[in-house]
This record gives sequence, structure tokens and C-alpha cells, in this order.
Amino acid sequence: MSIILKPRTTRLSAQGQGASPLSARGLATILTGGAAVLALILATAIPAKADKKDDLAKALIAAVVIGAIANELHDKPKPLPVPLPVKHPRVPSVCAISIDGVERSVTLYPESCLRAEGFTHTLPRGCANGASIFGKRDRVYSAQCLRDAGFKVSDR
Repeated sequence: MSIILKPRTTRLSAQGQGASPLSARGLATILTGGAAVLALILATAIPAKADKKDDLAKALIAAVVIGAIANELHDKPKPLPVPLPVKHPRVPSVCAISIDGVERSVTLYPESCLRAEGFTHTLPRGCANGASIFGKRDRVYSAQCLRDAGFKVSDR
């Protein structure tokens, strides 16, 4: 019986690297396989009656091999998280105007402030009330009406 070995030829590029470079995944696979082979060889070469030091070495080698295999199995690409649509838009709390009365307090949100803060959601028409703020006409929305319409309004 004879064994014929055929040499593998590799083309070198101008940078001196092989035409088929080893990827990180391929390197990890080779290292994992090498660690498993080394563990098997060491396990069979150690005599049946071993010292406590040898038992510790076996345990460490086994832990390294198991860790490498586990790392190789969990090396799959993870899907990107998908942003969930906003179901309940949050009203910017910086726009809140609190009016304290004798019997109750009311929190109002001017539309001009909401738009200036980048709030682009459609506001409910049934909540709009005309008001004059610092001499300028604006529409204001009560916090309770906005809550009832499904908006998240933070309490101050």
C-alpha cells in the first residue's frame, strides 16, 4: 500500500497573501478542533492513577474545550432589532402650562409649543380650545382630553 501526497498550490497576490485567506470563523473552527484533539491525546496519555494536580489540569483542559465549542455554537449572526411603532405618542412635558384654581387645577398644552418641540402627531380637534398666550392666538389642549384621546401625558 502506498500513499501519494499531492502538494497544494496557492497563488500569491501582490501583497504576499494567499488567494484564499483564512476567515476568523475558519480559524476558530481549527482552534476548537485542535483543542479537542489535544484534550483527547492528553486524556489517553495520562495514567489511570493520577495526582490531584493532574485532575486539575484535565478539568481545566475540559473547561477550555467546552467553552470553545460553546462559543463556536453561539457565533451565529443575530438579527437586528426591529423598532416598534409608537402606539401612544408622548406629549412633550416642557410645553405644559399649569393653571391652579380654587376648586381644581388644569394642565394645558399650547399647539405652537408642541409643534416647536417636534410633536408631529395629529391632535384631536375635539380637545382644541382657542386661547391668547402673551398676546398671540393659539390653540390649547387639556391634559385630560389628550389622555382620553390616547396620548401619553406626564404628570408634573
